Formats: sequence, structure tokens, C-alpha cells
Amino acid sequence: MHSIKRYISILLLSLSVLFSANSFAFDVNDLQQQLAQSTLVRGDFQQVRTMQMFSQPLLTSGSFLLDHEQGLLWQQTKPFPITLTLTQNKLRQLINGEAQVMNDTQNPMVFYFTRLFLSLFKGDTDAIKENFTLTLSGEKEAWTLLLTPTTSPIDSVFKSIKIEGGTYLNRVVLTEVRGDVTEMLFTKQSTKPMTLTEEELRAFTF
Repeated sequence: MHSIKRYISILLLSLSVLFSANSFAFDVNDLQQQLAQSTLVRGDFQQVRTMQMFSQPLLTSGSFLLDHEQGLLWQQTKPFPITLTLTQNKLRQLINGEAQVMNDTQNPMVFYFTRLFLSLFKGDTDAIKENFTLTLSGEKEAWTLLLTPTTSPIDSVFKSIKIEGGTYLNRVVLTEVRGDVTEMLFTKQSTKPMTLTEEELRAFTF
């Protein structure tokens, strides 16, 4: 009798641990919901690009703004100023006051990758799943998402993409098939002010 009670107790304890673990497991859907809460994020970035043809890495830094409705505003300040604005169907590069604008009908392949990167920054895992195998580890405060390409032409360009973060994206590592690696570090992320300023809104109007 005692052995039966002991067996039942162990079984109930095991089931309790199992269901508890499943209840608190952090999955891809949780990640998407977590990142979707921050629809407007500003911050600073540092980018290190290591290329096979150069002995020294290329370093750039600046600030960024991600608006889930408008797109991505990427303002490089060092080593020289460049402003890049990405939307779902338009791209503008501003150098020395001169603007170059491109739309998705002019160069569909460029916008194929543009939409990919917007999905990465937004944490839109549904869109990412169309082209990658997703492997998520960690918890909501500190997670790592490894993306392995499954479709062309992405699999001919990238070997893998690793994204690390918590409430926001903190680090992205792009490893290319040819061996080049780009690392982006994001700091000082903030959701305030919660709406675009007039200047920021003008940046997306082109």
C-alpha cells in the first residue's frame, strides 16, 4: 500500500514538473508577441563588418529608429554620415545632401532582402519562417534566435543569422557563405517618445 502511494506521489510530482516546465517555456510565438509590443524603438548601433578581402574590420556607428508601420531609419554618423531609410516598397540613401531613391519595381531583388531585414528587426517570426529554420533558446529576458536559410537566394548569401535580445534586439550576427561576418550591436533602446517627431515623419516621406 505504501509503495503504491509512493509511486502515485512520484508520478504526480513528475507530471507537475512537466506541466510547469511546459507552461513557462519561452517559444517563438512568445518572442514575436514580446517584440511586437514595442512598435516604435529608438537606439544607437555599432556595426563591425569583417571581410575576407580586408585585414581590418570596417567599423560604423550611429543611431536607428524602427517604426513597425513606417519602416527603418538608419543614421550612420561614423566614419562619415549616411542616412538610409527603408520602407516596404521604397529605399532612400542620403549622402552629403544628395538623395538616391529606389522602389521595389526598379530592383525587386534589393527589396527582397530589404523586407527580410525589416522582418528581422520587427521580430516578425511568421515572415521569417518562410525562408529560415528557427532555433530559439533562452528565456524572455535573454534569448538567442538562430536562423538557418532554407530558400534561394538567401541560402546562397547567408550561412546563418543569429539574433540575441531581451525586451529589444541587442545583437545581430550575419554570417555569409563566403566567410564575411557582420555584427550589429544595439544599445540605449527606448520606446519614448511614443510617436514620431515631425522631423522623423518627414524622413519617411519621399
